[in-house]
Amino acid sequence: MKRSLLLLLATALLMTGCTFLPQPPDIEKITTPKVENPFFTIPPENLKDYQDRSWILLAESTTKNWFYDPYTLKEDEDGVISFDAFIAPREKTPLDRFNATIVGPYRQKMDCLGNHQWSEIFYAQNIPPAVAMSQANDLTKEYGWIKIRPKTAMAYIRSKICGRKFIDDQNVNYFLYQDGLVKTPKEKSSDPLIQVTETFGPPNPNFPTFFEVLNNEVLVVDAKNDVREIRIASYILEKDFPKKGDFTFTANCQSNTYSLQAQGKGAVIRGAVEGKETLTAVAFNRACGDHGAYMKTINRSNR
Repeated sequence: MKRSLLLLLATALLMTGCTFLPQPPDIEKITTPKVENPFFTIPPENLKDYQDRSWILLAESTTKNWFYDPYTLKEDEDGVISFDAFIAPREKTPLDRFNATIVGPYRQKMDCLGNHQWSEIFYAQNIPPAVAMSQANDLTKEYGWIKIRPKTAMAYIRSKICGRKFIDDQNVNYFLYQDGLVKTPKEKSSDPLIQVTETFGPPNPNFPTFFEVLNNEVLVVDAKNDVREIRIASYILEKDFPKKGDFTFTANCQSNTYSLQAQGKGAVIRGAVEGKETLTAVAFNRACGDHGAYMKTINRSNR
């Protein structure tokens, strides 16, 4: 009798084991990398993250605009450049700067030597399951490194962020700022630096001007007072990129002031840095901010 009762109890436990016994872990759940949804929802989940940043136009295509936060631009000791960005559809009808159609903000990384990008937008997406499984337990690897294809918007962005050379120019140019959109009526800027640069080069009122830092070098003019210089070149964003001029931007990092002088011109403009989305503020940050290995610091005695 007792033996029959024990058999009945054992059978009952086996039949109900799925309820009372611990379940095996979900292998797929463990090995699948976490994916942050970078898309906005209504109400937006990352409105504060968007509003607390400064967004500068980085690149355009026929259907999209890319904006980046120049204050997040940094290069680590491994040569990987990171920055925050978002994508906005190029709408035919004007929308508010913040709207439910934009994608981001998201972290973007570029390995300029390896020509690869990593992005939260396709983080762990489009990766074969076997690759994801093999990397899941290796904390030294990051998911989502994808080769940048030529003739794409990201290839163009890479050339701006990682540096590009123009024909018959010994410098490597690194993107700094763009003062408007292509195929959009150009508005007169209140930024004193842009106003000055508009007086140089051929007049092109229907095309924006973009500005680049030469060689990503910052020259320490006065180490005691933390006075630094960067050289800036400006071009018109039309066919063949006609050049407008070269400028020397001097930043007094302690007093938050700057001066700008055009190469070969005697006139110098000076002022205090105001706002965060002006060319003045972005240039000041590139000279005085912490960008890791992205900016090469040079002392005047070593030049």
